[in-house]
Order: sequence, then C-alpha cells, then structure tokens
Amino acid sequence: MAAALTGAVVLSLATVALTAPGVPTNNRHTGGDERLKPLHAYEEQRHEHADFRALPTGDAVTGPDPYVVRVLPKVVAGGDERLVSILRGAAQVLLLDANLRVVSSAATPRAPTGLTVAADGDVFVSSEQSPLVSRYHVTADGLQPAGTLTVNGVRAVRDLAAGDAGILYASDEIGGRLLTLRFDAKSAGDHLSATQKEISVGHGPIRVARVGTLLLVDCLLDHAVVVFRIAAAGAPGQPLARVQHDGPIWSFDAVTTDADHALLVVGGVEDHPLDRTGGSFGYVDSFLTVYRLNTRGPTPPARLALINLSALGVVTPKVVTAQLGAGNNELRVLVSGYGTSPLLTLTWPANLQGEPVVAAQDLVPGTTSVASLADGTMVFADPLLDAWVVRSPTATRLVAVRDALTPAPVDARDPLDRVGEALLFTTLMAPWNRSDAELSRFTCETCHFEMYGDGRIHHTGRGDVHAVTKPLRGLFNNRPHFSRALDPDLTTVANNEFRVAGAKSDHDPWFTVATDDFPWLRALGVTQPSLPPLTLRKALMTALMQLGHAPNPAVTPGGHFTDAERAGAALFRDRCEGCHQARLASDDAATRAPFAQWESLIMTDSDPLVWGQAEYVQTGVTPYVHESGARIPSLRRLYKKYPYFTNGSAKDLDAVLSRARFGGDVFWHDGAPAEPTPARLNLQEIDRLRAFLDLL
Repeated sequence: MAAALTGAVVLSLATVALTAPGVPTNNRHTGGDERLKPLHAYEEQRHEHADFRALPTGDAVTGPDPYVVRVLPKVVAGGDERLVSILRGAAQVLLLDANLRVVSSAATPRAPTGLTVAADGDVFVSSEQSPLVSRYHVTADGLQPAGTLTVNGVRAVRDLAAGDAGILYASDEIGGRLLTLRFDAKSAGDHLSATQKEISVGHGPIRVARVGTLLLVDCLLDHAVVVFRIAAAGAPGQPLARVQHDGPIWSFDAVTTDADHALLVVGGVEDHPLDRTGGSFGYVDSFLTVYRLNTRGPTPPARLALINLSALGVVTPKVVTAQLGAGNNELRVLVSGYGTSPLLTLTWPANLQGEPVVAAQDLVPGTTSVASLADGTMVFADPLLDAWVVRSPTATRLVAVRDALTPAPVDARDPLDRVGEALLFTTLMAPWNRSDAELSRFTCETCHFEMYGDGRIHHTGRGDVHAVTKPLRGLFNNRPHFSRALDPDLTTVANNEFRVAGAKSDHDPWFTVATDDFPWLRALGVTQPSLPPLTLRKALMTALMQLGHAPNPAVTPGGHFTDAERAGAALFRDRCEGCHQARLASDDAATRAPFAQWESLIMTDSDPLVWGQAEYVQTGVTPYVHESGARIPSLRRLYKKYPYFTNGSAKDLDAVLSRARFGGDVFWHDGAPAEPTPARLNLQEIDRLRAFLDLL
C-alpha cells in the first residue's frame, strides 16, 4: 500500500497471495568473496540472537552528541564568558564556563535539536521528538527550568531562533511550517502561553535563524533556503527570496551590507544532478555559494561566488559563518565540515571580485555548531566525537563530554561501533577520492542527511530508471536491502559501499587505515596502529545494525489508537498488509504479528514492525528498478521519506492514497487499467489510512 513505498506492479490484498514474481527469503551468502565469510558468520550470529521487538532506537546509540553551542550575554553570565550547549543523545542542556567546565545542567525533552538565547539571556530548547519549548533562566546557581510552552498543532519543534523581546521563531520539520511564537507578557509558571502564527515554507525545514531584519529557513528536502523580512510587529512577511539548488543545503549565514542588500552564504551539495552513469557517485562535491539579496522586496537572488569546498578539503559543511570587514568592504567566511578535518577561512575583497584568499587550519571532523569567545577562541559542538572542540588562535583541543560531566556518563560503546559511525559520516570510507570534473569527495551523509534522505530523485545510471534516496536507518531487520534488493545482507552492503564509494579513486577498496593518518580516530577509542579491511567492514556493518529509526513523535508510548487510527489500522490490514506486512524481520514470515498485537507494538518508542517483506512486486509505478518490479519497502517513518514511491512521483501521502486502485486479487499504486473499473479509496478511508500511516 502506501507511501514511501517504492513501488512497482501488482500487489495483492492482505489475504491473497502475491501475483508478481518473488525472490527467495533465504538468499543469504552462498559463495563469492571468501574474505567475507567471517563477516557473514558474524551477521548471522547477530541476527540469531537479536530481539527484534526491543532494538534500541537510533537516538540512543550514538553517545551524548553535543549538537549546538551558544554564547551567553556577559551581563547574564555575571561578566564572565559562559556558553550553553545541548546534548542530543543525553537530553540535557548544559551551562559551561569558558574552559568548558560544566557549571550546571538541566533536563530537556528527548533528543533536543534547537537552542537559542534571547536578548535577556533566557535559554530556550526544542526537540525533534516533542512539541514542547522549554525555557531556562540563568542564575547565580546555574540553569533553572522556567516553564514550558506546548506549540499547538505540531508534533515536534526542530529548531528555534530568538526574535525581539517575547518572540521566538520555530521550525516544524514534519509539517513544513515556520511558526512565530509571541509569549504572553504575563506568561509564567510551569506552563507558558503564547500566540502563534504559521507560514508554510516547504518540506523538511530543519533550521531557522534570525539575522538582523531577515529570517532564514533551511528546507532540507526542498533543497532551498527561504528568506523573509521581519515586519515591525516581529512576524515574517512574504518571502523575499527562495534560493533553490538541485541538492540539499546543510548550512547558511547572512550579513547585511547596506539598507537594501544582504549577502547570503550557503553550504550544500553541488548544484547539479547526481550522476550514477559512471558506476560511482558523480557531481556530489560540497560547495559554498554566495548570493546578493535585495532586502527591500522580492527579487531573484544574484549568485556572486561558487567555491568547490571538497577540492579544498571540506566535505558536508554544517558550520558556515559570515562577517564583514571594516567598512563592509570585505567578506570573511568560516567553514568546517562534518565529514573532514580542515577549518577554512575564505576572505573576499570589496564586491567579491576575484577568487577568495583561503586559509586552512587543522581541526577534526564532526562539527555542527560554533560559538566565538571574545579572545577569538572558537568552541565547536561535535556529535561525532562526543566532544566540544576548542580552537584557540594557537591550538586545538578536545573536551570530551565524559570528561566534562561529573559523574562521568557511562559510554558502553565499543570503539568499533564508533569507527562504523565515522565511516558513514566522514570520508574515511574513500579517503583518496578526487573532486575534479564529475568526480567527487563525499560521505554517505552527502545523500543521507543524518542517515535518512535528502529529497532527491536521482538517475540510477540504468536506462531511464530514477529513484528516491532511501534511509540507511532500520536496515538490520529489513533485508534484502534497497529497491533492487541485490544486497542480501549487511555484509554485502558494507563491501559494496567500499567498492562504489571509491570507484574512481584509483585505489583498491580493500585497504588498511593507518591511525596516524587520521589522528582523530584516537578520540573514538582506537588504540591499534591500523584498521585492516575486514575490521573496517565489520565496523560499518555494526554501525548499520545499531542505527535504528528515531522514535516517532506522533506516538505516545503506552498509549492507544484514536478512533481514526484504529479504523485506519483495520483498512490497512484489509487493503495493504498483504504486501507491507507487520513483520519484525522483513525476510522472516514467522515474525509477522497478528492484528491484535499491532497497537501494543506501534505505541512504543521502538515501534519494531517493519511493514515490508523481501519479495519483489509490480504495482504500476514505473519504470521498474528490477525486471520483477521493486522490493516491497518498509513504511517506517514516512515523514522522513519525502517524496514517495520509488520514482518520487507522489509528493504527499494523499497523492499516494488517492492513486491506489484494487480489484479482485490485484492492487495498483499507479497506472491501473480503465477497464474493468477498479475500486478506489473514498475520502473518509484516505483520512483514516493517513492517520494510521502517520504512526509508522
């Protein structure tokens, strides 16, 4: 049935056998590369002993993850420089002194992602798992919880920015909205109140920032930055500009140059279609682009500069800051990458004429946010290394979260797990890649932001077949893998990823990593002098096994279906579950859960049901990625999977559901024959099914 549904020709109803060709579900390793036999054995052992009803959620397996860091106003910090930072994996907000010692901490909603400091020094935190915005006062005793605001009509608030007194701006990643929250002047106590206004901005708004009179929103899945001018009352007006690229944008900043103009700087993937025709990933370098904006009225932005950051050693830039020199005659941009170590400073002369002067310094990979102190010291949040990175004018040092907190948190992860995480998020998997012409330096996250998707419909390099980027989360119990299902297990996935990632690097993918060449590996607990090929693949497999989906903020653990959700579940059982089966493991029919257990399994943090199976089917969504159609995909976390169907032709769940047709023992997602007239879902059924799908 529905959604992120890859798709393909004939699905059956729930109680009828498939009419499309299937594939064996026991197609595990039967030969091939003898070097991989230990990995196949390791994977089968892990599967055999796994409790698929209780796999850890993705937000609980990657450490404390300091995600954002901000500087407090000195007047609030008692004249001393202090910072605040959120731990996404530990659900805490910390008050830090200038030496990165923890002054105090407070609990936050699960998986905090938004952090902003108001002009009066109050700290606000939001979470990708909650509709709550939490406020904290900074006092002589540290951070003090000062009430929470429930944002109406949203499942979660991904990011926050502070406006004028009493105003916050919030991004609703799931609903695609920008919200303006104006706090009641008398709002106090545990439960705060505010009026709210909302504007639809696009798919996947992950970040919002206030810069002077401008408000900027990064819509990751739309590959766009939307720019608003703030009206006198504090609310954004009509968009001034929409900067649109071919691929995702991960970072941005802006500076105002005069009363009528501003410069917008964005860091993202190359503004070019992904090219798979050469057997590798082409045109996915990381780029920095500078635009001039007219701040007086809607005008197309003018592109002033385009810099290939990958060629300069920076991949997946998540930190971009911009500032003007004296007299507004010089633009200085600071850039660091999540996937690589260098820290770059690019300086343009007046009017951005010519190439910038580029200065590089040593840093470490994994940076997501930066705060600057008065003496020029920069403090970066680094979820990959679970540390803050302190870059002074003369040196770089790491302050691990475990060393900053007392008592130190227990981190039970094996260094192998952490190396696997690094293989996914850094260039460690293909360190010799080049960035000339169509060749690219990239990481898995270049196309799988935080291991979900990037909203792209890319050419697969096979005929006229295009496909939507699929999540890399939840693979452990969802094999065989990907739409063509040619990777029967994670051993094969890992080996193929090493091969394809470095396909044009002129290096053998079966290589050994010398720790001295990547000294930041020691921060992950690596003590051995080298990591041989089999160890690298095992690390990648282990990370993928661990990397489950994040909890669904639409689900209340231990709760119950609403009437609409219950009716939608029954419809799903009757129309859809014959293919998108309620299995705990997609390739094991014995793990299929009966309808009576669905509610208790769904209404949990882990929600372990895959809602897929191993067979190929054809459902009318063409062209097919395989001669037998496409593998029946998992329907988990559909709000992260835009657009829908393998070919990306459905832009929302209503489009998926309204195209569904069925008759006899056949189900079509698209392209149903006109005669005999097939049945379709009515509006009430669409509403009920959508309510149920939102829980998956």
